[in-house]
Amino acid sequence: MTIITQNPNGQIRPEFQPLGAQEIQRSFSPYLSDESRMQGQAEAITFPQSEAEIAASLQAAAQAHEKVTVSGGRTGVVGGAVPPGGWILSVERLAQIERFRFDDASGEYRLHTGPGLTLDKLRRALRSAVFPFSAPPDVDTQRVIEQYRREASQWMFAPDPTEPSAQLGGMAASNASGAKTYRYGPMRAHVRGLRVVLAGGRILHLERGQHLRQLGQSFTISDPGGVEWSVPVPGYQIPHTKHAAGFYAAPQFDLIDLFIGSEGTLGIISELELALVPVKGCEAQLVAFFPDAHAACHFVCRVRQNAEAERITVEAIEYMCDRSLTLLRRGAGAHFRQIPDDGRTGVFLDLRFAGDPTAAWHRLAQWLRECGSSEDSCLSAMGAVHLAQVKEIRHALPESVNHRISEIRAVHPQLTKLGTDMAVPDEHLNEVMELYAARLTEAGLQHVIFGHIGNNHLHVNILPETPAQYERGKALYKEFAASIVKMNGSVSAEHGIGKLKRYLLEYQFSTAALAEMKAIKAALDPDFLLGPETLF
Repeated sequence: MTIITQNPNGQIRPEFQPLGAQEIQRSFSPYLSDESRMQGQAEAITFPQSEAEIAASLQAAAQAHEKVTVSGGRTGVVGGAVPPGGWILSVERLAQIERFRFDDASGEYRLHTGPGLTLDKLRRALRSAVFPFSAPPDVDTQRVIEQYRREASQWMFAPDPTEPSAQLGGMAASNASGAKTYRYGPMRAHVRGLRVVLAGGRILHLERGQHLRQLGQSFTISDPGGVEWSVPVPGYQIPHTKHAAGFYAAPQFDLIDLFIGSEGTLGIISELELALVPVKGCEAQLVAFFPDAHAACHFVCRVRQNAEAERITVEAIEYMCDRSLTLLRRGAGAHFRQIPDDGRTGVFLDLRFAGDPTAAWHRLAQWLRECGSSEDSCLSAMGAVHLAQVKEIRHALPESVNHRISEIRAVHPQLTKLGTDMAVPDEHLNEVMELYAARLTEAGLQHVIFGHIGNNHLHVNILPETPAQYERGKALYKEFAASIVKMNGSVSAEHGIGKLKRYLLEYQFSTAALAEMKAIKAALDPDFLLGPETLF
């Protein structure tokens, strides 16, 4: 494999010169934080507008021995984009689509995009078939666009993190997921190629399936001058669940997967090749209410085991506990008041029906009755307006939680919510639900439990009201982590580790496995300049 070195003697252009810590604090303060609410500091900030300028910026940082934190949409909740000093490199200006094509071999539409393009802009482009190209499309591309326009409703970009302002580069760097991960997998499943700028400015061009190794082997990388170095293949095990903690590993390892989910610690993504997913049938949603968590879990298992045989396409299965529903009932709007008072837990299904959905609805109704619910108490939606209302119910919960935390912080400014992000294999779903309920009740902590129950991935948000409760919640968080690992689960299923959750890696991985990760980091970034204080 050859690294393309661009601008080997390049210098940062005048507009990318260091500005100084005071000027950054005064004029660029949003770049010192992210959704984790951590606050950082930096001495310089750069806004490259091309891959060559990313390379030049990293060359200058290496020459100055400065650490670099990559900044995107800053929608992460674990502090990965918060700089602990050094330089900030924002990719937000690389927000165009470079190519749009149809790949005959895979039968997929493929987009080549800059890392700064946001998810909502991509979605708008796909709906309208009007794309923000960096240069006017050629005749072949225009032909592909016309073909796509005729069938746009049959394709989508599947990853769906809650925050639509997330940028695609950050989504790949964190292996973002969301509700539809249940059917379509996380961001990794939709990345077909990457261009990555390494510390010092070298550039890797990676295509899925082109660079494969087995356990115990290594990748040999060479630069144009013939200098070679080795990158080891990780040999540790990762859980067979939704997982976003540390560097990826697999028996047959693809080099591209090392960078997906590496949280900006191994290189900076300068371009992505993404695949669209074909979809069939009309979209629908069902919100079912159950007397308790056990009944809800029984329904989830019934859907997972039988939906495919009944020709029901299930894209997402989401959960809300009784406290979650209580929070939502306080919301404005008639659709919030439709949540029944006797509903103790809720399960959301995102569905697609090909053809007449009558038989599928009847089958779902049967499962509801068998699990202690009924179709009469449910909310269902088909059509854009009703779907939007149901989605608002689901997405309103995190906002309600944050509002409650704001009320608590008015009294105790140092307090924050404590949110778990753990997943377990299918056979441990009931066990982990019982663990959460028992220990939270014993601890006497306010909390809500919600999230991606289809992947056995639930968020426990602890809402401490005093510093003592906060410390009790942190101790409980560690207890949960130890229990989840014993169940062969993941301590972080989608949010990553960042800076806030570094201590969790010690629960997930052995000392030897962590040493392997650091060896990979040292091979690609020997001076540890990228992503300072993230992961390690």
